[in-house]
Amino acid sequence: MLYYTIYVKNLNNSTGYIDVALTSDQLFKDFMQLLDVNVKPCRIYDLAAPPDADGKPVTPKGKFIVNLSEVTAMTTLIPDSRPAVLPPSDKPATH
Repeated sequence: MLYYTIYVKNLNNSTGYIDVALTSDQLFKDFMQLLDVNVKPCRIYDLAAPPDADGKPVTPKGKFIVNLSEVTAMTTLIPDSRPAVLPPSDKPATH
């Protein structure tokens, strides 16, 4: 799962960007292809579903489409699946 922030020209949602979680990095690859060789792919991307209450993955049921020629910038974030472990010096003192 990757989190994307996509900045879109003429987007009328008062922010100018879309936050979305997708199942793969194909959108990023397609955007890089558009920037490199100006070939705009026509694809439909699967939305990533959050895990259910038991932490088990849920099958994605949504689709995401964006006109890449209207995208001005994009950021990606890969969530870290490992639990955060503080170094000994940063752990709070126990009482």
